Formats: sequence, structure tokens, C-alpha cells
Amino acid sequence: MESGAIAVVLALTLACTGAMFLVIAKQMYGRGGMATFALGLSLFGLVFAVPAQVDADAGLVFGTLLDAVAVAAVLLLRRGLQRFMRRSELSWRALGVMVFAFAAISMAARLAFGGPARGVVLQIALVLLFGWLAATAAREARRDTPLLQAPLLLLAGVLAVLALLSLGNTLHKVLADATHPGAVSDPFYDAVLMLAALLLGPTLLWMHSLQLTRQLAELATRDPLTRLLNEAGLDEALRRHFARRQHEPMSLMHIDVDHFERVNRQYGEAAGDDVLRLIGVALEATLRADDFVARVGGEEFVVACVGGDIGKAAILGERLRAAVAALQTGLGEGSAHLRCAVTVGLSRPFSDLERWRAAWGEAAVSLQAGKDAGGNCVVYPTN
Repeated sequence: MESGAIAVVLALTLACTGAMFLVIAKQMYGRGGMATFALGLSLFGLVFAVPAQVDADAGLVFGTLLDAVAVAAVLLLRRGLQRFMRRSELSWRALGVMVFAFAAISMAARLAFGGPARGVVLQIALVLLFGWLAATAAREARRDTPLLQAPLLLLAGVLAVLALLSLGNTLHKVLADATHPGAVSDPFYDAVLMLAALLLGPTLLWMHSLQLTRQLAELATRDPLTRLLNEAGLDEALRRHFARRQHEPMSLMHIDVDHFERVNRQYGEAAGDDVLRLIGVALEATLRADDFVARVGGEEFVVACVGGDIGKAAILGERLRAAVAALQTGLGEGSAHLRCAVTVGLSRPFSDLERWRAAWGEAAVSLQAGKDAGGNCVVYPTN
């Protein structure tokens, strides 16, 4: 197949992939960078859709515009990756400034050194941008969970190939122009460049499918309001703990917010939801590294505390109670703040998974004893 036909097929493929990403993005909550990926891939398709002869004969303004579109496409892929990984994004203003700066440099180089300088400036820019993006993808692969490491590493590899191809194409242009002015690019570079660019769409789609799988798993084990574990997530976390070859005993704490119905009645359910989120954050921030907390319904939480010393568990329970008591919700009238209080009921330590439900029941008995005593306290079994 001739290179021109390959370019047309690649352009159509990239454009269709970008359109598919855009359709999927409209159906997704939070988008996850898909719309930005769609725009970047579509711009790549637009670049490849321009016939080689038209590109070679392009004037100063049109040629610079075509090259600026290619640079913008790579920057959009970086912005999409940052959004996908929930990192600080390249702002639209910064993206525009970078594209404008490239266009100014490209035009100046072409005016100073003639037409061949245009290709050299573009290839140098692509080397830097693809390398930058490949390094970003590789860094995120090291940071993320094993689930996304494979597609991120593949993406980093594809981008590294694109960077190396751009570097090789730059050297080819410089050497070819020195000996044969006006020589065209090596077809090998063009073919491999097209193949690498073609892999971008499936790789990004693979990343999003794995991300959706992870989100679905989280929905099954996470409370949608507080993002803490739910009862199913608590059960799974306990199973993982006791499945270890060497594991410590655990104690359970059943925590209930005192007089929570007054918050809903006085300030509304939306304010009550805010209070529960704040309490969830306070509990999670106070726990030790191996402990975990779950919301098990309404204003009730369960904390799994690692260790066989009930005295230390009671000390942690008191720290949790004090952390919630120190919260200032800002829901009170005027300058006043609504103060929250919780009652904490503990279980005795247990050493096997089969006993965790019984331990939860024991913690609930301790909790009721604390409620009967007036609340805002920590109670644990003494016998």
C-alpha cells in the first residue's frame, strides 16, 4: 500500500477513534480525560489527512498552522493523561502559550533558514513533547496500582518510540538536506510513525476500560457518601487481613453519632450528609496505618483495630472520640459551630475470620451500654 493511502487510513482511524472517545466521554461520570484524549487523537488524524504534497508545498502561514496542530495534539494527550490520573492539569492558557511559542519559533526559523528548517523545528518539538509524555506515563505506572501498570507502560513505550522516531527523522532531514537538498523523509520512519500513532487509541481505551473495572469494584465495596468501606468492603478487608500467613488479632469498634437525628431535623439532610463526611474523614485520619473504618449504615461506623491488647484499643477509641468532638462543622447559626459527639463500643480481640460477626455483636452491646450511660464515651467489655 502506498504511503499516501496508509496516511488516509490512519487519519480515518484516528478520527473515528477520537469520535468514539467523545461519545463514550458524554456517557461517563467525570469524563476522566476522555474528551481531551478524543480531541488530541482527532487532531492527529487531521494532521495525517493532509496529503504529503500539500504539506510540502505549504506556505509560511499554512505550514506553521499544520505543525502547530500536531504540537497541540501531543499537549492535549498530556493534559488528558493528567486528568485521567487525577493530577494537576496543564491549563488551557499554558497549552495555548506553548503552541503559540512553537508557532513563533517555527516561523522565525523558516524565515531565517528557509523551508527545510520547518521540518527540523517540528521534529525537535515532537522529540521533546513525546519524551516528556513518555516520562509522565512511566512515572504514573510506578505510582499507580498494578491494575493500570501494563497499559501505562505500553503507552510510555509507544510514546518513547514516537520520540525516537522523531529524533531519527530529524537527523535524517539534517543529513539528507546537507547532501541532497529537498530530499523527502525516509518511508521507513513514516510507516513506523503511523503504526505507533495507530496504537495510541487502543492503548488509551484499554486504560479507560481497566479504570472503569476498578470503579465498579469500588462501587461494590465503598460507601458512596463518605467513600469509606461499606459492610461488604469491611468483610473483604478482614478476609485479606486473616488470609495473611502471619496476622495479628483484631478488635472491632462500633461507633454511633450521638443525637444525629437532631442535625437532620434542625439543619436538613444535606447538612447531615456533610457532617457524616467530616466524621468519616476525622476517623480515617486518626487511625493507624493497618486499621480501617467502614460506614455500615446511617450514622454508624465500624473500625477494625489491629492488635490483641484491648487497653490499647480503648486508647485508640478515645482518640477517635476526641477527634470527632474537636470537629467544627460551621453549620451553627452566626459564629457558633455545631459540635459532634460519638459513642464507641469495643469488642474483645479475636484471631480468626469466623468470629468477626460475633465480635461486631459484642461491640454493639458495648455501644448500647455507652448510649444508656449518656453517650460521648468509650465502653469495652470488662469480663
